[in-house]
Amino acid sequence: MEANIDYGKRIARIKEEMAARGIDLLLATRGKSVTYIGGAFIPWRSVAMVSRDGYVGLNTLLMDAERVKDDSWLENVTGCGPIPGFELWDVTVRQIREHGWENAVIGVELGHSPRMIAGYLFATEYEFLKESLPGATFVNALDLMDVVTYVKDPEEIKLLRQAAAIADAAQARVRESLRVGMTEQEIAGIGELAMRELGSEFHWPVTGSSEIASGYRTWYPIGGCTPPTDKILQPNENLLVDMHPTYRRYYSDLSHNYILGKPSGEQRKLADAYLRTAELLIGSLKSGVTVGQVWQKVYDEVSSLGYADYTLPAFGHGIGVIGHEWYPAIINSDEFRDVVLQENVVEVAALVMNVPGVGGMRLECVVRVTPDGGEMLNTTPLELTVLDL
Repeated sequence: MEANIDYGKRIARIKEEMAARGIDLLLATRGKSVTYIGGAFIPWRSVAMVSRDGYVGLNTLLMDAERVKDDSWLENVTGCGPIPGFELWDVTVRQIREHGWENAVIGVELGHSPRMIAGYLFATEYEFLKESLPGATFVNALDLMDVVTYVKDPEEIKLLRQAAAIADAAQARVRESLRVGMTEQEIAGIGELAMRELGSEFHWPVTGSSEIASGYRTWYPIGGCTPPTDKILQPNENLLVDMHPTYRRYYSDLSHNYILGKPSGEQRKLADAYLRTAELLIGSLKSGVTVGQVWQKVYDEVSSLGYADYTLPAFGHGIGVIGHEWYPAIINSDEFRDVVLQENVVEVAALVMNVPGVGGMRLECVVRVTPDGGEMLNTTPLELTVLDL
């Protein structure tokens, strides 16, 4: 597959945002920022440095620095380690002084995540920087990389399509293999192997990689995290399979729902409400509308169907490079409500409807925002798959 990221263009866009904010030097620490700038798999605590006067570099763990340099487009990759004078921030401060940025306006990523370890600057690190560089002016540049990464380039969309294709093919492999008596872990293993065989490099680790749940484990109230267990799949119960492959550092996220056997009347009613809501959600992801408008439309729908009390009130999240798993979330909050969707923004449409004693259903699929509504990058059908025993 031919898809080449123009890193020069990417850095130029970052520098434009820096100039608009009066920032001379960006110290990026969040996983998504480091990956987006570095263009490699960088799992360690690292600092990506971008200056308006032309420097781009990465400081990362010494034992992996040469591998990162080999994989990355960057020429300036510096190894750091827990040795006096060579610790990450010692090296970073020394470089700042050597380049004459000790009196610069320096942007950092201050904040916190409501749901995961994202790589924000720690309080101790911030205090160290202020003490070491008393002439510098530090500003919070938290939204800078969110703005830069928000709308995807055509080459990024190609990579997201390929990651989505891997997820679809892995779901098909799982479907072919399903049988009553399998454990959730066995199902996860089938999906994991398929994704690796198809070219996936990394699988979302926070939720236990692939998320598999069956029976009562699908209907945890407002539950949206289900790492696989040794629970055995039974006939006529809900099964959800949620997989997260990565292709050239770009994620996919695909959840699909199954029943082996015959759905009950209540299971079928839930499945019908789920499908209706899922289609509405995806169709609502249009350029020019706000996150708040999408959220309200979907919430009104689940309310009219009688499932509001059983539905997680969050209907999507951003997706992109490793670490890019949040901005903007489709939730009714001050942080995201007024964010305007733009063409070629890519979101994971998400829907969690869990009815205790009946079953739980989960939608996650990757969707490109267009003027006419969302374009699914995944091809796996939205509707429940019912398989004969």
